[in-house]
Amino acid sequence: MCKKYDDLSKVDKASSIIGKVDEVKVQMQDNISAMLKNTEQAESLAERSDQLNEQASVFKKKSTDLRKQMRCKNLKMTIILVLLVGGVLAIILVPLIMRAKNK
Repeated sequence: MCKKYDDLSKVDKASSIIGKVDEVKVQMQDNISAMLKNTEQAESLAERSDQLNEQASVFKKKSTDLRKQMRCKNLKMTIILVLLVGGVLAIILVPLIMRAKNK
């Protein structure tokens, strides 16, 4: 008979309900804590993605500028090479053409 009344939750429905309410409170506190942690992580990820987006736009601008610079440099080198080849050909061909005219 004493064993029956040792555990109040079996005898008293109110204490049983209070125990269940306490369990639910603990579970809800854990859920809220986890939700806050997830929110912080989501904010951190959003900040990092914004930073990466900014870095990507800077990279794109710099790469576009570099491409323009390299095109100009390539064009200059091509012009110099064409003038150099033209000059060498002129140096070689002009005397040959002059000799052919004189004969």
